Amino acid sequence: MALKVVTMAELRLEVLVEAERTGMSVSEVCRRYGISRQTYYRYRRRYLAEGLAGLEDRSRRPLAPANQLPAERELQIVEMRKDHPRWGARRIRTELIRAGVEAPAISTVHQVLVRNGLVATGPRRRPKADKRFEREIANDLWQIDATRIVLVDDTETWVINLLDDHSRYLVASLVGPAATGELAWDTFELAASRYGLPRQVLSDNGLTFTGRLHGTEVAFEVSLKELGVEMINSAPYHPQTLGKLERFHRTLKDWLEDEGPAVDVEHLQELVDGFRFHYNRQRPHQGIGDATPAERYGTEPIPSDTFRLPNPDEMTEPVYPPHAFVRKVGATGSIGFRGKLIQVGSRFSGARVRVVEIEHLVHKRNPPPNEEVSRKFPEQGVTHHPGTNRTPR
Repeated sequence: MALKVVTMAELRLEVLVEAERTGMSVSEVCRRYGISRQTYYRYRRRYLAEGLAGLEDRSRRPLAPANQLPAERELQIVEMRKDHPRWGARRIRTELIRAGVEAPAISTVHQVLVRNGLVATGPRRRPKADKRFEREIANDLWQIDATRIVLVDDTETWVINLLDDHSRYLVASLVGPAATGELAWDTFELAASRYGLPRQVLSDNGLTFTGRLHGTEVAFEVSLKELGVEMINSAPYHPQTLGKLERFHRTLKDWLEDEGPAVDVEHLQELVDGFRFHYNRQRPHQGIGDATPAERYGTEPIPSDTFRLPNPDEMTEPVYPPHAFVRKVGATGSIGFRGKLIQVGSRFSGARVRVVEIEHLVHKRNPPPNEEVSRKFPEQGVTHHPGTNRTPR
């Protein structure tokens, strides 16, 4: 005898008619078939409204999932990626937030890009380092390095960049036919005329910046020493020390690839200047919490059309508060104040400086010097944090 195949809807119908067929109560029918009274009456309502079709299995998927990305937001993400092919999921999400739009998670943005064929799946990246090297305040350390750029006619040029370690702010960027010490100093001089002197400068071991591996001193490091700026260098064959600038050079070259190529040195300098504005003020930086370098640096440049260094002859003695302290700079270029050793700079060895306390900070002012170095840089004010043994610049 052939077996009769019945559907789930037909079995449910037999349960519904069992009470009328046998005279049992609904509760007895439910106990017999192991279902709740709520389930019995739910199927009864569906049968009365839709007939046998109402007893078929239904999808449990919500008609409108609460976490489903709106179609217009997905379209916006796709358009942003098409307009900016170098933007990844995190950059797109950051731009949405900065535009005041409610943005989904980075993983959701990435899924949208994958679903629309806008990003290729690849091997998992290596985990990032748990500990990052970063100075606590701006102008405490500047990193300097050179990178090679090829013009449209295959002419080789070089760009020297100065980057603030704390904020990633590009303080200066100059182009030249070769990575010479003179170009490096011009770059530093331009940055210092805009933002003042840093406490330290970090470079690799190229002869453009240092001669320490060759038993000599080059002009760049000698000039820094005259200004009281400490020069530090990376270990040989260890480019990770200048990792911020190494990664920055890749970003710069991506920009130049999209905007260039440059036809000559002057054109390249124009492109680099445009990139500097974009990088400092428009591009959110993942390494500093998706803020722009300008937002983290927090200091406006000295207003000047030509960035001309002030003439010491035009400077006047500043007016100090009556409670300012006077300290003599020692042979090592430091002064003692409230049990702390504050580095001022060896160029002021033997000079007297005034120290002014303002709330929790200590400001040091150099009296107008008459040394030759004063013709290069004006009087600089620095701030000392009492909780440290050094003077951030």
